[in-house]
Amino acid sequence: MNTREVGRVGEQIAEKYLVEQKGARILARNFTVRGGEIDLVAEIGDVIAFVEVKLRTHGDAHEAIGYTKQKRLSRAALVYLQQHRLLDRTSRFDAILIQPPAGIEYIERAFDFLP
Repeated sequence: MNTREVGRVGEQIAEKYLVEQKGARILARNFTVRGGEIDLVAEIGDVIAFVEVKLRTHGDAHEAIGYTKQKRLSRAALVYLQQHRLLDRTSRFDAILIQPPAGIEYIERAFDFLP
């Protein structure tokens, strides 16, 4: 399985988890702007959650969302909020870390917006 296929599988697992466990409504998948991509945009209650998904079969998934990645995600999230006229909504960055066989770890507010 190549990297893209692994990513797609991870995103499908994460989406199912969000809908079934968190009652989320998925607003967008793979929202892409120049320089960044958000794996999932979900509405969880009254919050817009920008969700980064990491599936790791080896290594530590916690280390996969560094400063540069956070900066790119922040820019993409701002574009999403502007395009959809949602700047007045509460939003946050969440992460779903999938590490077989350990399972799924869901982190609300995984990091803060970086201007």
